[in-house]
Amino acid sequence: MAAVPHVLLCGYERGGTTLLSDIFRANGYASGFECGVLLAASPQDFRTLKPYWDMLPGGWSISEQVRADAASKDFSGFYDTVCRAAFPDHQGPFFDKTPKYMERLGVVRARAPFIDKAVVIHRDPRAVFVSMAKRLSPKLDPKAAVERNFNELTSRYLSYFLGAIAHLGSPDTLFVPFEEMVGREDAWMKVLGLFAAGRQFTRRQKRSRFENVTSDGMDLAKVIEFDRVLSSGLQTRILNATRLAAPFICDPVARVRLGDQWDDMSGRADRILRRFDLPRTGAVVDGQLFEPFAYLLRYPDVLNAGVNPVVHFQRHGRQERRRAA
Repeated sequence: MAAVPHVLLCGYERGGTTLLSDIFRANGYASGFECGVLLAASPQDFRTLKPYWDMLPGGWSISEQVRADAASKDFSGFYDTVCRAAFPDHQGPFFDKTPKYMERLGVVRARAPFIDKAVVIHRDPRAVFVSMAKRLSPKLDPKAAVERNFNELTSRYLSYFLGAIAHLGSPDTLFVPFEEMVGREDAWMKVLGLFAAGRQFTRRQKRSRFENVTSDGMDLAKVIEFDRVLSSGLQTRILNATRLAAPFICDPVARVRLGDQWDDMSGRADRILRRFDLPRTGAVVDGQLFEPFAYLLRYPDVLNAGVNPVVHFQRHGRQERRRAA
């Protein structure tokens, strides 16, 4: 039996994926820090994918020779080679945690049919803005860092949202609100465990080896850090800029108040898909994976026209270099 991951963990960068991976490790799963191979069209193409190719030996404690051997195989063979070398004595299941998989969830899943489940952990946009701004501009205070990188942060947040949201409600994909998991840890240990393994998970018993997970428990202060460092005006600006991603806002009142764009666009997209008998995800157009729901949300002109998204992609979208998935 091949040593391949059966669960994929992804989410916003600095948004809880390392905490999530520690929970899985505490419950019998194994993995290196990040892999990223599924972002490449093949393991052979992985050699050119930076920084993941360069990170692999250190993140998985394998030699460069093992990495080279793995890259000569298909995806199943790649994981089997890497997982056996990194964890020769491990008898349990494996997972692959890579935050950026969230941005290409449909494509990633199609490349690895042996992965049974995906867990997407998401956070309020204000929290992600603060966390990512600190990385992008570490010498500035958080408010100034957010201001400087506002457009980039907005684009990245919405890109990750659109890359995964079509899978909301899919039986093999679990969306985990970071804020809820922190506030209701025991309940989410049950949800995560039953979803991934058919049994309740237990809490972590020791502190993470990764510096961005700061304790062995859930840190409630982290959830509302943005409220301390951002002005109310800047918070409002962030929420308005990411309004389409209202389902990810942690405050239920704000989620309802700002949910009009999501309700309108997702509702119209679903009606179009029903009219043309199309699935939300997993369509194949001329041999290429196509995500109809995400295409309509990503391109409002197509949504507003009310046309068949598959036909639009075939006639116009491909030539215009619009994303299929």
